[in-house]
Amino acid sequence: MKKVVMTMVGALIVGSLSVTAFAHSNQYYSVPQKNTSTVYLQIDDDVKHNWAKLVRITPEKALKKVREAQSGVITEWKLDDEDGFLVYKAEIKNKHQEFDVYVDAMTGEVWQTVDHDDDNDDQWNKQQVKISVEQAKKIALAKVSGTIKSIKLDEDDNHYVYEVEVKTAKGQEVDLEISATTGAVLDVDWDD
Repeated sequence: MKKVVMTMVGALIVGSLSVTAFAHSNQYYSVPQKNTSTVYLQIDDDVKHNWAKLVRITPEKALKKVREAQSGVITEWKLDDEDGFLVYKAEIKNKHQEFDVYVDAMTGEVWQTVDHDDDNDDQWNKQQVKISVEQAKKIALAKVSGTIKSIKLDEDDNHYVYEVEVKTAKGQEVDLEISATTGAVLDVDWDD
């Protein structure tokens, strides 16, 4: 019995230390996917710095729940504070609709909303996303050497683009905009 208790205490300490170290490391967390590209979890500015101690549902489990609830292309994935509750939020585009899927970070409860944006329906059909997230990452890193901090698929002037944030080895942050249709680098913005 004593051996079991000591093993559990040891595991709890190691897990606690790794979660604490992770919570202070940076504001983005990559979640590897099976047979798909990596999805980056963005931590919203209004989320407390000790969020990792507060959540009971891991980003991986939350993303699995999101994928079970709704298929499509995840254009944004973040942890957010909604009226004092921590929730994971995924924005998903699927054919003619955009869905917001939420997962309560404490209970794992899932709910979703549908955005019926008729203006974007035709554009979604016309402007197919032909460049994968992995391809966009390679394009960004070929332009600016560093580490990807976030990547998001977004619509800009009726065209789909990847908004990529890269941090260089010298600590500079660079924002790139890459066409999701052609892969062309449309904009490079070095933060001061």
